[in-house]
Amino acid sequence: MSIPDEIFFELGIGTRMRRLYERMSADADRIYEEAGINIRVSHFYVIYALSVRGSMPISEIARLAGFSHSAVSQTVKRLIGQGVVETTATEDGRQKLVSLTATGTDLVENVQPFWKNLEASVLEAQGEAGVNLLAALDGLESSFDRKSLYDRLKEQQARNVKPSFEIVPYDVTYRQAFYDLNVAWVKQYFKVEPIDEKVLSDPEGTILDKGGEIFFAVADGKAVGAVAMKAEGDGRFELTKLGVDPNVRQGGIGRALCIEVINRFQARGGKTLYLETNTVLEPAIRLYHRIGFKELPPPVPSPYERSNYYMEWRAAS
Repeated sequence: MSIPDEIFFELGIGTRMRRLYERMSADADRIYEEAGINIRVSHFYVIYALSVRGSMPISEIARLAGFSHSAVSQTVKRLIGQGVVETTATEDGRQKLVSLTATGTDLVENVQPFWKNLEASVLEAQGEAGVNLLAALDGLESSFDRKSLYDRLKEQQARNVKPSFEIVPYDVTYRQAFYDLNVAWVKQYFKVEPIDEKVLSDPEGTILDKGGEIFFAVADGKAVGAVAMKAEGDGRFELTKLGVDPNVRQGGIGRALCIEVINRFQARGGKTLYLETNTVLEPAIRLYHRIGFKELPPPVPSPYERSNYYMEWRAAS
């Protein structure tokens, strides 16, 4: 039965898969027992591999199943004891071939109808659930082939080592950093437009003197991130010119800068806080969604050629 208070989720996906395996195994073993067939689910992979591919060494069974050589050896020993399989030395004597005995061949013949019914039952359950479990497992295994769980964990650990930084208001000391941080990411994905040059080259005249604000993330005396809040009048503000040093981009700096703008927007009694971005910047868009921005149709055309995604901030209700 399903677990109504599931607590493990992705963190315990192995636990969840083991729970499903044990549940399915118990039912299948019960069917075998009721039918008087001397086989258990834990023996299936050895017997099935030999019935499909014929005699093979333990190492090949282990490769096909994805199990360790030791684990397969233990299963083979149990099946030898039951008279289901036997081993013979290869011509060079370096390996032993595992084969079905006459008893094992009879067992496979008897169990074939149950395997067909089992396959049909699993397909039926998947259809009811609207999932293709094998396709999902293929995809997950392919992902881990490209990058192992170990490597992914190491990367996550590196991302979570957050640099020590503070958010400070505009200071002329960091004026060039405001330009450099933003031009760097724009050039990486797009082209620097005339409006970029105008705003970034004159932050005082285009933002501060018009009632806007600029903030920097500073670590060890160096500006590693910047953001601006442009004022457009009537309580309307734009979160813009968010740029973070790519060497420390995973340290939560972008989020901290955005939260600073949101806090200032609220403190000033703003009515609308919006931003314009591009759909190729998927990590940024995910960040904006997490902190309360919602996609909306743009009320007016954007002055930026690259802009194709408009969002407004909504306070949590």
